[in-house]
Amino acid sequence: MNTPAPTRRIPPTSSSKGDTVVGFAMVGFLLAGAVGLVKAMGMTSGLDVLFCLLGSATAFGAVVYVCFHNKS
Repeated sequence: MNTPAPTRRIPPTSSSKGDTVVGFAMVGFLLAGAVGLVKAMGMTSGLDVLFCLLGSATAFGAVVYVCFHNKS
């Protein structure tokens, strides 16, 4: 009796949905940081510039955190 050998399924190597969502979030944070920097250059009030740059730094910091957090 010739029975075929059991086949092994190889899991796909593509990224999961979670990785895709994290990738889109990182792009969004980068865009938010860049927009904040551009807007800060056109503002006249020092307090507005400070808040805008703080938001940009937070957005860029979130990207750095996510990048290093996924590596470990």
